[in-house]
Amino acid sequence: MTIKTALTKSTEKFKNAKIPSARLDSELLLAHVLSESREYLIAHDDKELSPKQIKIFEDCMARRLDREPVCYITNNLEFYGLDFFVDNRVLSPRVETELIAEEAIANAPQNSRLIDIGTGSGALAIAIAKHRPDLTITATEVSPLAMQVAKLNAKNLLSEANKINFALADVWKGVEGKFETIVTNLPYVSEDYKPNMKPEVQKEPSIALFGGSGDGLDLYRRFYSDISEHLVPGSIVYHESDPWQHQGLKELATQAGLEPILEKYLILGFTKK
Repeated sequence: MTIKTALTKSTEKFKNAKIPSARLDSELLLAHVLSESREYLIAHDDKELSPKQIKIFEDCMARRLDREPVCYITNNLEFYGLDFFVDNRVLSPRVETELIAEEAIANAPQNSRLIDIGTGSGALAIAIAKHRPDLTITATEVSPLAMQVAKLNAKNLLSEANKINFALADVWKGVEGKFETIVTNLPYVSEDYKPNMKPEVQKEPSIALFGGSGDGLDLYRRFYSDISEHLVPGSIVYHESDPWQHQGLKELATQAGLEPILEKYLILGFTKK
């Protein structure tokens, strides 16, 4: 079987299963099996695959047909120009979250302290550390399994010059100290929405998705109820949520002595008055 034939067959199977991006997913999976780029597949589409390669590709196809996210199969996802290891222990980083990294990199004071609450794969903290080695960065996580992934990514992507202090903590419980910059992408999906979620999203860890029933902001209520002791004048807070939740979050932030400075689709920013 050639590369071209393998891609044609897998694309057809994915389309029949109503999987979005059938061709792209096929290319990503086969490129992963061959440890090559998608461009390589196009340039060498007449190359014969070995029986072992075919078997591995078929196993990957079966997982995708079961609606497992591609990044969990390939154990790779790009975030802010870096290749992160991901699996079902962590939420797959979303491109929208890159704006938090961008804002923190641009606005965190020189030689200051930054904390990432609920780091997951470590994407936010590591992306920031890569570009701002002057910062003292702490990254927390409630899930020991997710922390394993974050530490692995830090080991793979960071040098000693921009290493991160990792700590197991439940929102602010277990965190000490004050920070000039706080970033977080706490779970904010309402549990009421679970029946409507895409099959791929249902494969992601619930602990990283759901922020409670109703408005989904239970974790953000905890975040803002205990944030004051970790702020200094001028502290900046960046986080993510659905646009319809923004008003409720603005009210929580105001009650905690913060005022809004940024609102861009999913991202909100606040500063201490």
